[in-house]
Amino acid sequence: MKHARSIFTALCCASLCLVSVFAQAQQAQPASNAQSARPATKNLLVGVVDLRAVLQNHPTIVDEIPALTMQMQEEQVALSKAKDDADKNVARLQKEYNSLIGSPEFEDKVGVVRKEFSDAEFKAFEAQKKLVAKRTQLLFKAYEDLQQAIETVAKQNGIIIVHSKVKLAVPDNASVSREAVALEEADQNTIVWNHPACDITEQVKAQLAVIAGTPKQNAESGASLDNLGAQAMSARASAGATSAAKQPTAAPVANRTANTPAASQRR
Repeated sequence: MKHARSIFTALCCASLCLVSVFAQAQQAQPASNAQSARPATKNLLVGVVDLRAVLQNHPTIVDEIPALTMQMQEEQVALSKAKDDADKNVARLQKEYNSLIGSPEFEDKVGVVRKEFSDAEFKAFEAQKKLVAKRTQLLFKAYEDLQQAIETVAKQNGIIIVHSKVKLAVPDNASVSREAVALEEADQNTIVWNHPACDITEQVKAQLAVIAGTPKQNAESGASLDNLGAQAMSARASAGATSAAKQPTAAPVANRTANTPAASQRR
């Protein structure tokens, strides 16, 4: 009888221990699952960054690129005006000489008009070439700053891969629907979904401000931020292709404009 009571007591104690261990395991399981579903702030391995949002804060993109773009537009307007003036002068001479078109005196005066336009066109072409080269340098500098900021933040967080993620802002009262914007984002993004903890955009913004400083203006930049690296390489290629161009010879204004390097630059 005494042995039976001892065995019963031992079985009861064992049962209580098993229940206690099972309960602790049940309580620990949700916590471990939650911990595994939530990436740590360090050693994420993979990060995502919104490049557009970061570059909107770069001084080059906000302050300098719009100013260069405006200068290029002014050069285009000035050249267009010079062409219109030349065409009007040729038309005036044609009307003035009427039946004497082709005479040496007529050809001399028309030649002066064409030479003036040729000089103005070449001057505008050279100015555009310098502006394109400067824009290339600025874009490349912004790209280098961006890469440096991303590399610094990635190393701080133990990240070995950083993906680009596009997030388009929809202004109030915009003509495009939010659904259309969402579809455009889906087309441009290589990231289908990421945990919020993987987004290092704000950290890269802060690091870029340390590297490049903050812009002087708060207005929206007029420069496109799509594919910045391709923009820089394209601008550099354009500058290199035009460096070997020579001053064009005098030719009829109306026939020559569409085939000149400056006209190609404008298009």
